[in-house]
Amino acid sequence: MVRYLIGDFSRISKLSITTLRYYHECGLLEPDYIDTDSGYRYYTDSSLEKAQIINELKEMDFSLKEIKDILSNCEDDYDLLESMEKKYLAIQEKATKYEKIARKLEYLIKISREARSLNADKNNTIIAKTVEETFVASIRFKGNYHQVSPCFDYLYKHCEPYSSGMHFTMYYDKDFREDDADIECCVPIKKPITGNDIKNKTVQGGKVLSIIHNGSYDSLDNTYKALIDYANSNDIDFLSPVREIYVKGRWMVLPRKPEQFVTEVQMYVP
Repeated sequence: MVRYLIGDFSRISKLSITTLRYYHECGLLEPDYIDTDSGYRYYTDSSLEKAQIINELKEMDFSLKEIKDILSNCEDDYDLLESMEKKYLAIQEKATKYEKIARKLEYLIKISREARSLNADKNNTIIAKTVEETFVASIRFKGNYHQVSPCFDYLYKHCEPYSSGMHFTMYYDKDFREDDADIECCVPIKKPITGNDIKNKTVQGGKVLSIIHNGSYDSLDNTYKALIDYANSNDIDFLSPVREIYVKGRWMVLPRKPEQFVTEVQMYVP
């Protein structure tokens, strides 16, 4: 019978010496023979077969405890069936979880890059640009402006996994309203979703005047004034609705103070 010193067995089995010693300590893979004088560990071909089984099971995400139980209780693949079925279901659950995490990370990365590209340092600089149409989940209602935040909370409960861009509000009135403002909250999405009062629609693109506002929502009136003054000075008529795009709002992951908010205001023009 061929015996392998631990170093040789490590090369053959593709298990480090540190790992082999740990497996010995926890009773997962013990040496076939230990020289009482030198303390050297020796392994045989039967141990190599066991090491290959351990590596195979580890690749399928079995824990060392699970592997030890399998090696103790299973004689062939038929005995292993129940363990494989349980592991398959666990992997499926993990895959679903990680798919959801990946979608959320993709969304956060996308809107972070968009926010960076807007050059938010240019406060109150008005530019003309063309925006593309956007597929959104939306809720349109008549009420007061304080209802916008809870409306977005409701929207995100239903469509967060499918969000594809920065959320925004559209205001359809051309004047300030106390309690009957015509408001639509919109979240860009990748595919249609369902939910009470939620509609799927395509928001039109077109030419807009755009301005970046740095600071709390309470001071947005100064930004609107700058847009209106610019339009009046250049004989430009605004079209309904006005859009507020929340580039940096209350938070994405980390909370922000109101003075750190960044909002883009867009007004459609002919």
